[in-house]
Amino acid sequence: MRLLKLFVPIFLSIILIVLDARFSYLDNFKRFTLTLLSPIYLVVDLPSQVIDWVNDKGSETELLVSKNDYLEGQLIELKAKLQTYNNLTLENQKLSNLLESSYLIPGHNVKLARIKSISQSRLTKKIVINKGFNDGVTLSDLIIASDGVVGQVTEVTPMYSTVRLLSDPTQHIPVKNSRNGIRGITKGLASNESGMVLKYIPLESDIKLGDIFMTSGIGNYYPSGYSVGRVKLIDENQDPSFMTVYLEPTQNMNRLELVLIVKEKND
Repeated sequence: MRLLKLFVPIFLSIILIVLDARFSYLDNFKRFTLTLLSPIYLVVDLPSQVIDWVNDKGSETELLVSKNDYLEGQLIELKAKLQTYNNLTLENQKLSNLLESSYLIPGHNVKLARIKSISQSRLTKKIVINKGFNDGVTLSDLIIASDGVVGQVTEVTPMYSTVRLLSDPTQHIPVKNSRNGIRGITKGLASNESGMVLKYIPLESDIKLGDIFMTSGIGNYYPSGYSVGRVKLIDENQDPSFMTVYLEPTQNMNRLELVLIVKEKND
């Protein structure tokens, strides 16, 4: 009885296999069975599909985030390079302006320096530059910039020098009018504003607003022909015999970064 129960299913299976292999009787039945089982396959396969979809989306998101971070990094780097380029362009322009000024001082050597600090008050106007006697700087050396005279070296240390600005109340500079050669000596004003004054100019002198006064070369401290100041006010009422002329520096001291140290050539 047990053998019968064992062999009957086996026998039926063999018959079904032979019939399926040799004939098409079971094709409709198989299609019907597969159709019934399709939803089950779909449900069984759904978790793995969901996992694959999440992994794919996660990979795409991670890739997009990575690319976005890379592009942001590149953008920041390009902006930094652009700032550096703009700064170098500005520095080159400043250097060009300074070096173009050097032709006005033949017979002198020039050395480039950078301003370290600026001190301007009512009674004292000075700057400190990053060159000292280790660089060959000496007392009374002339300091200029692209638009005119800045001042004169008054203190020297191994690495730094102090420059008294031309608008300092204790600074005097021999000058002449670039238009007609009228001479005078400037003196800095004891004021919070940068300015100079020319006194004892005869009333009949031909001086007009906007005239440029430049170094006259008298006294050998300043090379001749370099801009000092521009006439901004003429006062003829302080003295019955002389006029008082007020100048503003041709060089804007508030925008200084680089200057030139002017020295006599040693032939």
